[in-house]
Amino acid sequence: MTRHVLVIGAGGIGCPAIAVLQRAGVERITVLDPDTVSVENLHRQILFGDRDLGRGKADVVADRYGVEAHAVRLDAANGARWIEGKSCVIDGTDNFADKYKINELCLRADVPLVHAAGAQFRGQVLTVTRGGPCLRCLLPEPPDAATDECRSTGVFGPAVGVVAALAAAEALRVMGGDRANRGLFLVDLARGRIRRAALEAVPGCGCAGALTRP
Repeated sequence: MTRHVLVIGAGGIGCPAIAVLQRAGVERITVLDPDTVSVENLHRQILFGDRDLGRGKADVVADRYGVEAHAVRLDAANGARWIEGKSCVIDGTDNFADKYKINELCLRADVPLVHAAGAQFRGQVLTVTRGGPCLRCLLPEPPDAATDECRSTGVFGPAVGVVAALAAAEALRVMGGDRANRGLFLVDLARGRIRRAALEAVPGCGCAGALTRP
């Protein structure tokens, strides 16, 4: 069966994840990102260089790396079409409004989701599969909008690189048939540590209910 990964966001997490998945032999990778390459991104978005400034990220990824890429922002209207039928989704978006939307769409489609986020020196990775915890089990409500985006808090490039490697590894794991709940991976390069915290589905969480429906 052909493995088909959807990577949402070709940013500091999406770029390294795409590279890892491609080199791991994933047969098909689809990337969604409506943004253009800007100079402040280059320290962490490793698929781009100075010559790409001002170009659409999707165009660069498609031209240079041979993967399917679209200058599309996933939303409630088009989300099901992009997500359904995929082997796995990696969420590399940089705001929690999109992350909750992707969480719910993947649960509805019963497609494994690897949630990945990073800011400053820290990051987290959570794999959402049937019967396990989801993003709303971890964070029932979105963080304050003033603190939930990379542009407002800054990003240490190596931190999101580590998060991206973990996210790609988790995507490969679930596509290999291992969908066990491994909890939440927490990256903190300020303290020089990566740890794994136990996390279970929260009773009463709407998304957890979607996960456990027969």
